[in-house]
Amino acid sequence: MSKGFKATTAVLGAVLALSVITSSVSAAAAAPVLSKKAGQFVSASVERNAKGSIVINWKTDANLGAAKIYWSTSPDNIEKNGKLLAQTYTSFGGFVTPDPKPGYRVYFAVKGGNGAVITAAERKVNLQGAFNFRDLGGYKTTDGKTVKWGKLYRGEELGHLTAQDLEYVKRMNIKTDVDYRTDAEVNAMKDPVVAGMKYVRTDEGNPGSTADLNTMIKSGVLKDEASAVQMLAGFNKQMVNAPKFYVQLMELLNDPSNMALIQHCTAGKDRTGLGSAIILLTLGVDEQTVMNDYLLSNFYRADANKATIEALKKQIPDENVIKAMSALMGVQKEFLQAALDEMKAKYGSIDAFIEKGLGVTKEERAKLKAMYLE
Repeated sequence: MSKGFKATTAVLGAVLALSVITSSVSAAAAAPVLSKKAGQFVSASVERNAKGSIVINWKTDANLGAAKIYWSTSPDNIEKNGKLLAQTYTSFGGFVTPDPKPGYRVYFAVKGGNGAVITAAERKVNLQGAFNFRDLGGYKTTDGKTVKWGKLYRGEELGHLTAQDLEYVKRMNIKTDVDYRTDAEVNAMKDPVVAGMKYVRTDEGNPGSTADLNTMIKSGVLKDEASAVQMLAGFNKQMVNAPKFYVQLMELLNDPSNMALIQHCTAGKDRTGLGSAIILLTLGVDEQTVMNDYLLSNFYRADANKATIEALKKQIPDENVIKAMSALMGVQKEFLQAALDEMKAKYGSIDAFIEKGLGVTKEERAKLKAMYLE
């Protein structure tokens, strides 16, 4: 059996398990002096280029004058507790730097000449053994707050993490690992033990499905792309109607001892995708931003999924089945939208689902916002 086929089987197993639940820039000119309240940062992002350098970009609604860039291995109060990386001008819109602390997750704060500050970090955690391990920080809420960096993570199965990865994760000070997988998935690849991290199973005692790929194909369940889309949209509706994973997730998030937290399944896109959407919606992030985060799994899993599909093409001659498998390994708007529509249809609104379906009181939701927003 090829590696690609094995990878597909793992992703399929994750889906089946669901059915069982009911350049450096230098300063060149003087910047104008601005008043204390003039202008704000609109957004900021951090990415790692092909050479391993860190690219920091930002946007402002006005020229904020001179800029100071700080970095820290802690996401808290970076501009106060971190180290000064560089001085530049906000009008340049960005800065490129070597990684200031290789082997550690690094957070950045850009401070304008008027005192405005914005924080940012790489969304994808820089690991060798995980494609889809990422931070939910940095998203804006409808009331002008921002989700804190370094407190909420989403990911896939963690058994592929290298020894170097595990040291990296240990330094991130993640307190709680929430595993959505069934017994079969866990037995196939157990999560590694990371010192200081509490491990929580949400689906313990669920044996998972024994159906294999060939059985699914012969049965016609995976006959084409439309059938795969219908299957995964249905699973998302089921998870709304039987949201036991997410009831437990909300309880864990309300306990400060669980900050920071990683939630994951096998591929990090379905159970984890809905869990991430629920977290962001609870914190007040708008639906479009939540959908955009959900669809990022296609970007981060693109290379792995492509390799798997190429391997499958050598074993499965039916082009329609290949299209079904491609849909199964990715995410589509229809999947998450089915869950959102079900929340509204069954409870009247997403807010009502959070309160009645998940049991999150208004006081608990306020507490979550106080903990995870800035």
